[in-house]
Amino acid sequence: MPSFILKKSYKREQKKKSTRDAILRIAQKLFAEKGFENTAVEDITRQINIAQSTFFNYFPRKEDILPEMFRKKLPAMKDKWTTILDAATPVKTKIQDIFNTTAQFIAKNENISRALLINNVSSLNQRYDRFFFEEFRSMVAKVLEKGQQEGCIRRDLSAEKLAAMLEGVFNLFVIDCLVKRICKISSDELNQRINLCLEGILVKENIPLQKTADL
Repeated sequence: MPSFILKKSYKREQKKKSTRDAILRIAQKLFAEKGFENTAVEDITRQINIAQSTFFNYFPRKEDILPEMFRKKLPAMKDKWTTILDAATPVKTKIQDIFNTTAQFIAKNENISRALLINNVSSLNQRYDRFFFEEFRSMVAKVLEKGQQEGCIRRDLSAEKLAAMLEGVFNLFVIDCLVKRICKISSDELNQRINLCLEGILVKENIPLQKTADL
């Protein structure tokens, strides 16, 4: 193939990448400023000076931008998870640190996180983008597996199953914070839920019952 054709093809691909990156950059800026629901596709295209039809060539729906934003942030998040996994800390501390670090990430990207969560659970959405939580669950499973090897985590259930249970607790926490808005994303609230999950709700033998607090 002649070199001038290769150069032309390369320039075309570079322009596509540049346009795609610009859409993501401006969309993230506007979502943070105005919120996802209050940002129209026209708002994004106007700032980049492209036609709306060009936008839809890259993203068939506005909602399709959300997973791409998380994918760009995922490598940095995985680096933090790996640092926590490799740290010389107790397994319980590792679990708390992974959940709190992830909660801080979600809080920092609150508008995008809320929009992605609502989009995922919407009956109109035929595709559930859970790549982020698959990576999250995988890292939690690695910590639990380490705990099983050390003898501090029960071994009658797989690390994957235990991780799925903890992920469910975390997902409900995020829903309560971002969708129901009945609590704020805080380490105290999250740690309380995770600790309750880790320690269980059954009364331990030989430990006297305490008086139940009035509701």
